[in-house]
Amino acid sequence: MSSSVTTSVFQAEAETGSHQFKILGYSLTKGIGIRKWIYSDVFTIGGYKWAIKFYPDGDSTENKEFISFYVQLKSAATDVKAKYGFTVLQQNGVPSNIRHTSVTVFKSTSGTCFQSWGYPRFIKRSEFEASECLKDDAFTVECTITVVTKLQTTTPHTVAVPPSNLNQHLVHLLESKEGADVTFVVKGESFKAHRCVLAARSSVFRAELFGCMREKWTDTITIHDIEPPVFKSMLCFIYSDSLPGLGGINSKDGDNDSENQQLRLAQHLLVAADRYDLDRLKLLCEDLLCKNLDVSTVASTLILAEERNCKQLKAACLRFMSSPVVFKAVAQTDGFNLLLKSFPSILKDI
Repeated sequence: MSSSVTTSVFQAEAETGSHQFKILGYSLTKGIGIRKWIYSDVFTIGGYKWAIKFYPDGDSTENKEFISFYVQLKSAATDVKAKYGFTVLQQNGVPSNIRHTSVTVFKSTSGTCFQSWGYPRFIKRSEFEASECLKDDAFTVECTITVVTKLQTTTPHTVAVPPSNLNQHLVHLLESKEGADVTFVVKGESFKAHRCVLAARSSVFRAELFGCMREKWTDTITIHDIEPPVFKSMLCFIYSDSLPGLGGINSKDGDNDSENQQLRLAQHLLVAADRYDLDRLKLLCEDLLCKNLDVSTVASTLILAEERNCKQLKAACLRFMSSPVVFKAVAQTDGFNLLLKSFPSILKDI
């Protein structure tokens, strides 16, 4: 008598993403009318397009004492199973207790008729306005969506392949200095590196280290116009393709000095990335600065965006200052005066 065992596997795959919708001039949105909404920008999660709908005066007469939040499927698709939720963020970016989460199936019947799901009574308006999440007439709500992308039963015939760890090996190479063949002296600090790695990642380094420039013939190169922490972070990115220590600029413990230092580092790192033709690093810095704009920094960030031709960062700064309440506050800062001196024509864009 013989026996056999077979195996099958049911696999559900999902993709999760979030979109932060910042409301500036909240008091000005009140009174737009019941059933009237404000749209966020369209964003993509799980291969589908979505948008947030914010009802300052409620989505119906029965809910006029509440603010309402909905997420709308903007893609012409049917039976999109997703888990969604809204969370109001505290001023330091940490999620607050004002949140709701649901699971549903979104349906879109045509290219112009889209289905929305959400919370008609997300929070009572009086309760929300008394919370610390609303400050300087502004708040941020984060919508998180998990989309089921595949449901499949299969018979496994696979070999487990670990994820790539090439970046870990390269970082070890940088830290160990094994085989390093060039030394950079930056304001008295020395950094050893590998010519081939630098040249592979940066066209500027390639020209300096293997072209006709004099750096080709020397083992020690002095850098005059970059600070050591900035150069060190740039080297880390070149070897690892990531930004260690800068991913969480929002300080969870309210350490404003540390947060400001990280923002300044991101600004200087953007300049270095532009100089050495590191496009991905430049965009990462732009993204970090976009996500951390405030009244005290937006003017200096806009100066940087103009100087380095960062179109997306400039657009984000201009959107941030588009509210009359915010613009009035920004205009009182020293950075704004410097902005007008450096780029007087910027007023026509604001």
